[in-house]
Amino acid sequence: MTTRKYKPLNLLNNKGVWPEKVAIADAIKEILTIGKCRRPLQIQDFGRYREREWRDGDQELVPYYSVDWYVSHAMDVQRMQVDSSRILESFTNEPWRRESMYGDHYDLFVMEEDMFDPAAAGDAPGAAYAVGKVERMKAAVISTHRIDHIWGMPYSFLKTEVMRQICFMFGVPSPSRSDAAVCGHDVYCTNVCILRPARTAPDDWKALTEDRITKGALCDACTRDLRAFFELVEQEKE
Repeated sequence: MTTRKYKPLNLLNNKGVWPEKVAIADAIKEILTIGKCRRPLQIQDFGRYREREWRDGDQELVPYYSVDWYVSHAMDVQRMQVDSSRILESFTNEPWRRESMYGDHYDLFVMEEDMFDPAAAGDAPGAAYAVGKVERMKAAVISTHRIDHIWGMPYSFLKTEVMRQICFMFGVPSPSRSDAAVCGHDVYCTNVCILRPARTAPDDWKALTEDRITKGALCDACTRDLRAFFELVEQEKE
């Protein structure tokens, strides 16, 4: 079964009102511009999402009714970090994806809690934490814990990471490319491109951001992949 590409993009965060939020909007605008998107996806900003009855009578968090639950449900209490695999599983299996309810969609969730990738545990430097993780064609989660207010550039670093995770979520780069690096479930670019691997904060994000500003965000191959994605989006919408 082919996964639909034309579907709404939902934005969620648990930081309330914060100045860096403009970085998300600017990142999305740049992705649409680079991708030559003529018919954008429907974007809905749920902010700090909480349903009216997000706590039950005992003040316990109701599953899927708030961003608070997604974070709490995925929290590793020993590490005091969010398990990236578990929170992505919650987003990809949430009841709102049923056609009888909200229907299939993309989720982009930005949180302030620290996050780790259990698949990378004990690996190279930076494996103790993760800034972003993605389930392709479904959801992306970003933790600002390691890049927020670093070097006085929270806007720039967050914009870079949002652009990265949106591209990954949209299937860029293509794993079939000879210049793509497949690492487990993750696919990266090996060119001078913001989609190359980044593991050590803040150094890797500083380098990616400098490249984005001085050399452009995506290499030619990733630009073609992104434009091919939006061409399919346009065909589905028709």
